[in-house]
Amino acid sequence: MSNSATPDTIFNNTLGEAFEALKLGANDLVTVRRVQRRADELASIDAAGAWELRAYASAIKNAFDAADEMFACALRLQPGNLNIRVRWLAMLCVTGQVGKVKEKFIAFRPGLDGNFAAMGAVISLLGYVGLLHDAFQLRQRVAALGGNPGGHAFDGDFGIASAPEMVREKMLATEDFPEPLPSSVYTFSAEDAEQVLADQGLSVDAWSEPIGCAIRFLRQKRLKVVAVKSSFIPHDDRATAMHFQLLIVATPDICWEAEWEFCGVLVDRDFPIINSGTATIAFIPTLREAPRANHS
Repeated sequence: MSNSATPDTIFNNTLGEAFEALKLGANDLVTVRRVQRRADELASIDAAGAWELRAYASAIKNAFDAADEMFACALRLQPGNLNIRVRWLAMLCVTGQVGKVKEKFIAFRPGLDGNFAAMGAVISLLGYVGLLHDAFQLRQRVAALGGNPGGHAFDGDFGIASAPEMVREKMLATEDFPEPLPSSVYTFSAEDAEQVLADQGLSVDAWSEPIGCAIRFLRQKRLKVVAVKSSFIPHDDRATAMHFQLLIVATPDICWEAEWEFCGVLVDRDFPIINSGTATIAFIPTLREAPRANHS
């Protein structure tokens, strides 16, 4: 370990590097070795942190079951550390493992009460993968506990705009937190949106399945998702639809090509909520042109 680098600095820097690789879907053995080496440096000082870094190294290699086991080891060493739980959820979210996100959220949910920063972070993560019903319920719980849920009133249009940097700043007053959290924005009436699912005999989690599929597809394409925006739009002449926009670090031509290919994936997967026209997914570019190479 460098004499000038503290354990916290090593962990935080490695955390950012690991999440960047996870978002990009980069099975980068150089990054894996670097993360593992830093985990070894921390092992005698911060055993939980070392296990967590090993979990990221496994996840970068797409060894997700091993990553879950290593996160579990970290949590056994620090069972009261909510940050580990939130970062575990974040790892599952950015890799599109929606089923596991739901499973872990159910397990972690009782321990979140009262920590409004952690609850807010989890709301954003749930929105990122389309688990909007759980996000609604958790947001209502924040209000019931006297916290500030943000957004609009519960009895009108429901809106959330996450602020990952602000959340991280609050958490760093005590412990480390991921940088940055995936973000999600959604505005609509929860009751109306869920009624459309009920009318089709679909579960309240039906939105999450195609969203998870999209995140996994984009990781395979090495395209980074920076945010997910959702809007529920009633239509007079056709089915009311939930529109998901995945904001991607890519130029329009790359984005549209990926979206066209993903349409074929959706046809093959045969999601009822997509087939009925009550949910759509669009890839939105965030770059006007490709970054220029630095020749200096």
